[in-house]
Amino acid sequence: MERVINCSILTPEKQIYEGQVGFAVVQAHDGEMGFLYGHSPLISKLGIGEVRLNNPKSVDYLVIEGGVVEIKDNRLIVLAEKAFKKSDLSAQELESKLKELDAQMDQMSKFSEEKFELKNEKDKLKVRLKVAKR
Repeated sequence: MERVINCSILTPEKQIYEGQVGFAVVQAHDGEMGFLYGHSPLISKLGIGEVRLNNPKSVDYLVIEGGVVEIKDNRLIVLAEKAFKKSDLSAQELESKLKELDAQMDQMSKFSEEKFELKNEKDKLKVRLKVAKR
């Protein structure tokens, strides 16, 4: 018997991933969490970061931005606020957006609320860029 877990990654708009994986790593709100066959039941809040899904022949990379993860009976369900497949990300576009944000942030006062919001957006873009370059 193959020791795999059934994995689904969903957003409010669509299903991003469905398949069997041997090992999955997701970005929880307080660090990475890994899941193997036989994992005990768990529900956790997600953060912003990379998802790695290890299959027998390949590794799939995705980005998640918030949500919830649950594993029970070898069924992993990720309900993400936003999620992106590596194939949907363009490193060139992301680098361009990062440069635009840097230019906007340079024009703002040091402790403005807008600058804080742009920094959060920049952090999300950096994670997307990391996955796009894999």
